[in-house]
Amino acid sequence: MSEEATDADPTDSQTQIMEATYHALQEHGYSDLTIAHIAESFDKSKSLLYYHYSSKDEIVAAFLEFAGDRFLASLDDVDESDPLDTIRRIVDVYLAVDVDDDMRDAQRIIIQLRAQAIGNPQYRAEFTRIDAALRDRIATAIADGVATGRIRDDIDPDRAATWLLSSFNGAMLERFTADHDVVEPVREMIYATLDDLAADEAEA
Repeated sequence: MSEEATDADPTDSQTQIMEATYHALQEHGYSDLTIAHIAESFDKSKSLLYYHYSSKDEIVAAFLEFAGDRFLASLDDVDESDPLDTIRRIVDVYLAVDVDDDMRDAQRIIIQLRAQAIGNPQYRAEFTRIDAALRDRIATAIADGVATGRIRDDIDPDRAATWLLSSFNGAMLERFTADHDVVEPVREMIYATLDDLAADEAEA
């Protein structure tokens, strides 16, 4: 083990590697991405990059874990007193109608990587983990709503959360793989569905 590797702050170095990976994906896309491209965006010694990761797939899988954790952390403050408002806030985060260039790039990269999960077990495992965590948050909000009488008691939280997450992912996929944007109409339909989930005030 080199002295450079033992002296470096692993947390700081890995964060910088993840940021370098993001910049390389922005510039080159997944199909043309190489470790050399990532190394070009990494300010520290290139040997430190190769010390942590031996392949492109290892780096990208680590990047997915890093990006997924950051996205899930961004939802930590989404906890409204009304469970339906909590879900609406998640919709607003996941399916923002107006996104800046940085967010659009980030979403485009994730869609590129999701396509690679078809044949890459490491990537698939990360998307499975992220989806499961997001689905659980939505299902928990729905279950809270059912328990408090805010949401109809005939609603199955897990099935409803699965449908909502599939709608999110489908709209995101179509946003970046077609010449039309379905995000706004999908959001409107999701909002209408959430209204339908609400328990009648006379029954609540």
